[in-house]
Amino acid sequence: MGSFIVFVAFIATIYFAIKFFKFRKIKSNDLAITTKKRNYRNGLIISIVIMFVASIMTNPSEAPQKKSADSESVKVVKKTKYVDKDKYNIAKKENVALVAKKSKLSKQEKKLQEQRDKIEADEAKAKQQEQEEAQKQQEQQAKAEKEQQEKQAQSQDQGQSSSTQSQGDMNTSNTGEIVGNSKSHIYHVPGQRGYNMNSSNAVYFNNEQDAINAGYRRSKV
Repeated sequence: MGSFIVFVAFIATIYFAIKFFKFRKIKSNDLAITTKKRNYRNGLIISIVIMFVASIMTNPSEAPQKKSADSESVKVVKKTKYVDKDKYNIAKKENVALVAKKSKLSKQEKKLQEQRDKIEADEAKAKQQEQEEAQKQQEQQAKAEKEQQEKQAQSQDQGQSSSTQSQGDMNTSNTGEIVGNSKSHIYHVPGQRGYNMNSSNAVYFNNEQDAINAGYRRSKV
């Protein structure tokens, strides 16, 4: 309704403005023309006032609508903000859960790696101990074999030495001479145990008196 009044007042304003300016150019002392000029001028003023008042009356009714629209817009924005905040909170919680899960998996992986390293270290240590034990056994076996060989060789040497000492390399059974040992300065007569000796140590005498004179003494066995 207010818009219609403004429209009518606007049309009236144009009409009275045209008439007023048209009669204004006419210069006459006629009372009828002067009255029309005054009427057109008054109509123009009234039309302008009506159009202005109608415009003022129309704007307040539109202002609440605009305010209501703005309010609804604000509500929509706030609602959107609240929705976005809820989504943000949900995403934040999910992110925290993922970070905690990742940390837990990392700790488990670290623990498993430590267990694998320990197992490998134990296996390497056990293998090294086995190698050392095997090497030790080989050394002991080699040492035992060496000692046994040395004992056998010593036994053989002792047997040969005993045989040599008992038999010697001399054969004086047919000569009947007195034999002395140059190292021990003991002489032996035929039939005594040490009569046979190495020829390198043997000293020959014709009789016991010659041996005694040379500083030898008779063997007791």
